[in-house]
Amino acid sequence: MNMKSLFNRTVLTAALLSANLFTAQAAQAGDTPVADCVLRETPFSVQLPAYDVMTRPEARAITEKYYPGLFEVLPAWLLSEKMPSFATILTLEQLIERADPAKPRLAELDAELSALPVTEEVKAARCARFDAEPQYFTVDDSQVQVLVFQKINGYDHGRSVTAATEALTRMSKEMGYGVTVTANGGAFNANNLSQFDVVVWNNVSGDTLTLSQRAAFEDYINNGGGFLGVHASGGDSIYFWEWYRDALLGVQFIGHPMEPQFQQATLTTHENSAHIAESLPEHWSVKDEWYSFAAEPDLDGVEYVITIDESSYKPGNLAMGGVHPIAWKHCVEAGRAMYTAIGHREEMYDVPENITLIKDALKWTSGQGEKVCQP
Repeated sequence: MNMKSLFNRTVLTAALLSANLFTAQAAQAGDTPVADCVLRETPFSVQLPAYDVMTRPEARAITEKYYPGLFEVLPAWLLSEKMPSFATILTLEQLIERADPAKPRLAELDAELSALPVTEEVKAARCARFDAEPQYFTVDDSQVQVLVFQKINGYDHGRSVTAATEALTRMSKEMGYGVTVTANGGAFNANNLSQFDVVVWNNVSGDTLTLSQRAAFEDYINNGGGFLGVHASGGDSIYFWEWYRDALLGVQFIGHPMEPQFQQATLTTHENSAHIAESLPEHWSVKDEWYSFAAEPDLDGVEYVITIDESSYKPGNLAMGGVHPIAWKHCVEAGRAMYTAIGHREEMYDVPENITLIKDALKWTSGQGEKVCQP
């Protein structure tokens, strides 16, 4: 029996109980409407997700008055009105900027949008992409439990998500860990989360959790849970959850090269207190899509695990200069957090170096490694 894991989970459960965050077990599906989604009450504006403007006829009409043909000149994949939709991870202003960088009359548009009423129908529509019913999963008797979360409301990486799911499941089982996979945000309640040592966000994109689900996850992490974010889980152009962006990731994604999108590049492995990836070569090369960020992670005690040599590929105007991190780890109060930007190409989940990186990350974020976080 892994006594460290059992002790850590017992402490986590006690902390969540004391915070009165447990919820009763609920059915796996239901028709309960979501009432606490983010931006539910927010006035219409150019800072709303473009999706929440273009899917409301009255708001769309006002937008087209100021920017005629906007929704015709942009590519269809950007404007899907079905979930998942890229339009949920762009503000209306960002969408307009793609068609007309000068953005004339933006202030006038914003003023007219703000006068629209936020009706009960509007509120219900904004919350429709979230899950209401709390979920509770039955896990096996493995002493370490992994929850793989892969709900996608923004950009869907498709086959890469599937490849990552298969790889994470295989790796967890090889390590003797129990693994549960879900795309339902209802899994984020204290009762369910207390069963898991780490939650892996598998290419999650777009807002996926309600306010109460966010609160449960924040308490889970702060009280000793683990987070491992993979690729697209740190790749949205806008976040409406400051804690996730600032405390877990510590960065804001700004883009990736497109000419070409996938490039061979040289990565550097760094020593760190958790010994993550220590068996990898100091320098290794692989082909993937390479994210850039507005700045290096702004996190206390952050340790870089992998960085990229910008001279080994063509970042274009997305070059960060100096240090360009790709994978890093840090503590969030008593919790453990790590993010890796590797993983757009489905082939990446068969690359031996990436498999080693993820396995080591799973070990540390689940609390099994050395130098785990202290409250």
